[in-house]
Amino acid sequence: MHSFRLSRLSSWRVRVGLVSHSMVRTHQGAVVERIIPHPLYSAQNHDYDVALLRLRTPLDFSDTVGAVCLPAEEQDFPRGSQCWVSGWGHTDPSHAHSSDTLQDMVVPLLSTQLCNSSCVYSGALTPRMLCAGYLDGRADACQVH
Repeated sequence: MHSFRLSRLSSWRVRVGLVSHSMVRTHQGAVVERIIPHPLYSAQNHDYDVALLRLRTPLDFSDTVGAVCLPAEEQDFPRGSQCWVSGWGHTDPSHAHSSDTLQDMVVPLLSTQLCNSSCVYSGALTPRMLCAGYLDGRADACQVH
């Protein structure tokens, strides 16, 4: 949602309920009327990387479209907690093949201390970020094998 994209607001669409890239072309999507980025968003470290999208028309909820549950501000997520991740990405270790179908899996949350160590993200995580997955690279939101 960085500022250079806000100028092209008329071309933004929200497509919901899809699980394959090939279906995107046939799905019209909801027109985005306004993008409200977090006022403290930082392009340098992606802190506060969240935005609200106001749609021109409401979404129709169904078996595949619904509201997301947001945690309370003070909610704690201890390391080791299991969480769902999803994404389209590589389905093999060589990164040669991407999936047309949305992938999902359960991964453990890792401690911020571990993820900020010099052998992982070297201090890039802020207190508002979560880190999850496997350090051996076996699977994450971009690769499931």
